[in-house]
Amino acid sequence: MKKIYLFFTLFTLCITFAQNLGSSKNPLSITEKIDGEIKKRKASAASDPVTAKKKLKELKDQSEKIQYPNGAMTSSMGLVLLYYNDGDYKKTIEETRFVEKYAKDLKAFDYVSDIYRLRASSYGEMGLWDEQLKELAKSLINIEDIKAPNRRFYRKSLIYESYAGAYGKKGDVKKQIFYRHKSIVASNQMPENNRETINAKYQNLAFQFAGLGLIYSKLKIKDSANYYFDKALAIHKSKKYDIYINGRAILLSDMAKFYNDNGEYHKAIVFAKKGEGFEKQTSMPYIRKDIYHTLFSSYVEINKQDSSKYYSKLYVYLSDSLLKSEKESMVTPVKQIISDKDRETQSTIKTILIIAALTLLVAVLIGWAYWKRKNRIIHEKYKDLITKISSQQTEHTLEVQVSPRNNQTKTSVTITDETVKALLTKLEKFENLERYLRKDLSLTWMAHHLNTNTKYLSEVIKVYRNHNFTSYINELRINYIVRKLYDNPIYREYKITYLAEECGYTTPRVFVNAFKKETGFTPSYFVEQLKASA
Repeated sequence: MKKIYLFFTLFTLCITFAQNLGSSKNPLSITEKIDGEIKKRKASAASDPVTAKKKLKELKDQSEKIQYPNGAMTSSMGLVLLYYNDGDYKKTIEETRFVEKYAKDLKAFDYVSDIYRLRASSYGEMGLWDEQLKELAKSLINIEDIKAPNRRFYRKSLIYESYAGAYGKKGDVKKQIFYRHKSIVASNQMPENNRETINAKYQNLAFQFAGLGLIYSKLKIKDSANYYFDKALAIHKSKKYDIYINGRAILLSDMAKFYNDNGEYHKAIVFAKKGEGFEKQTSMPYIRKDIYHTLFSSYVEINKQDSSKYYSKLYVYLSDSLLKSEKESMVTPVKQIISDKDRETQSTIKTILIIAALTLLVAVLIGWAYWKRKNRIIHEKYKDLITKISSQQTEHTLEVQVSPRNNQTKTSVTITDETVKALLTKLEKFENLERYLRKDLSLTWMAHHLNTNTKYLSEVIKVYRNHNFTSYINELRINYIVRKLYDNPIYREYKITYLAEECGYTTPRVFVNAFKKETGFTPSYFVEQLKASA
């Protein structure tokens, strides 16, 4: 899950530092006005990021026009933070390069460290982990040159957090836990000498505790997960600290997932809904996606179908949108990486391009071979099915994957032989009369219809049909529609929706999945092959 770092607190600390770097070459009133406007836009960024972004761009242009490097650097850094919070990593990387040139000239070591870490985080979000670690190493080079303890230790805590995130994506749990604890140690070294520092300190502590809670949740160490989640929640609930809304949304989302994974579905829904409310106040699409997934999963488990369908649609739509956005955002950063490498050595770029081309060629060849093999296997399954249909000598229902009926096995439930025989007779009648085509068919309805109970019926189906109830009905329905398609060419002209309804399914998706599971291929493929061989 993509995390939103504590950058607006950082922005406050940056501005405090940057205001001491005023240029004597410009009228004091102009630079003071710019600094004041930047501070004002920082304060409103969380509640109105669109306006803040627009105004910071104007302040950046104005600073360049009057040759005020501190104003250009500070306003540009504000844009970096906003772009990152929006998940626009392409613009984040581009903007850090603008900040970098001013920060190095001004020896603004706070900013130098921050832009490397932010760039690293952006690369990490795009899956470029080697580049991420390189940029993180740069962020520590001048860290000791930051004189103010609060700013120095705060940046250390964020750098260690970034390392934890990087190793988390690499699957190195030990290093992830190690760096989260280092981040906590650095935060605890921050002096509590002003309100901004206190908020920054506890904002990061809450973030690290939540991160550790999530790690232990994934490791199925419930007690430790509860311990760290509770510590994070205590900070968020405390009125002593001003915790940003995005931090609350992230924590509630993580806790909701934790409760869902541990089977506490009602509790998961409560936390997810709270998280959804906070997320609506500050757009964080990746957190929103996690919340939707948890709500969908939890509602499924408690059999709330309408709610599960609603959040399933939201999750799928948002996932598709984010995937498209990520692909588009990759273009500029990759070009920039190539440009940087080109300055180092042209031969390295050529090697990368050759390896990439060979890798692509191998991938294409493997993909083509896999596609050919998959098609051959599917066609073999199709031919086997046609052979079975053609060789049938009776009018009994076709069994796509014939499960031999066991009339000897004893049931694990105590059922008299007479009851078993009676149920098997009724089951045969049920099959012959094609009652399985009912759309409202359920185990309860069928048991009532056969004048028995669900326990006996499930056991008889399990022992004498080698199926559970769902797979038993699916087999009967798919056998039915396969026979219709084979015997009656007019069925081959019908849409999938009609075919699904014809054999008892309420949605085409369920029908297609069941058909593919029974036959090994989709109904569309089956129809195409039947038409081709007609």
